[in-house]
Amino acid sequence: MTGRIAQFNAPAPDLPAGWRPNWNLSPGNRILILRKTDSRLECTEVLWNLTPGWLRDLSRAPFSAQAEFLHDKPMFREPLVQRRCLIPVDGFYVWQPQGQRKQPWYLRRENGGLALAALWDRYALDDGTYWDSCALITAPAKGLPARLGERMPVTLNRAEQAIWLASATAPGALQPLLLNADSQVQLMYPVNPAVSSPATQGPHCCNPIGHAVRLDSPAAAE
Repeated sequence: MTGRIAQFNAPAPDLPAGWRPNWNLSPGNRILILRKTDSRLECTEVLWNLTPGWLRDLSRAPFSAQAEFLHDKPMFREPLVQRRCLIPVDGFYVWQPQGQRKQPWYLRRENGGLALAALWDRYALDDGTYWDSCALITAPAKGLPARLGERMPVTLNRAEQAIWLASATAPGALQPLLLNADSQVQLMYPVNPAVSSPATQGPHCCNPIGHAVRLDSPAAAE
């Protein structure tokens, strides 16, 4: 599973003030999302850790949610129906166990970015202020991510993105959409283990240190 993404190319022309590229973004930090607001696609920055308004122990705020159980858990049930969004990323990291250590891999498309399915929510304070937050959604791994582990972020193609964001989409169609979506990852390669520390930043985080594995490659990741 991934708990780290790269978000360094602007996904929309109108970005929140103060946004900065991040090549090694971890939960608990600010992250860009795309969501529908008054039928308009909005790009905004939120906290990456879902904090619904009723949550009192913020240390329990999750950064991810399993697609199989979204309807079953109160934390995700209402956002699934009312507050869906996308997390635009350039790529994401997965750590593959190798004996006593874990090797980080960077996964992406050959060209362009990926859109991760996510949920957002709002935490309102007594003084009238609030903050918004999100959690990405995971599913059983397919395609290239399945060579590294059992789960993956749900990556949606353009048609699936439109269905996911549309307010008219029937709630009963959402879970099948997530579970049936194919991985959009086309390329992955090992990167420097230094990215295991969120303090490691810069374009070099995404540089390969070994052979790349492409979608049409029959060889499993070593």
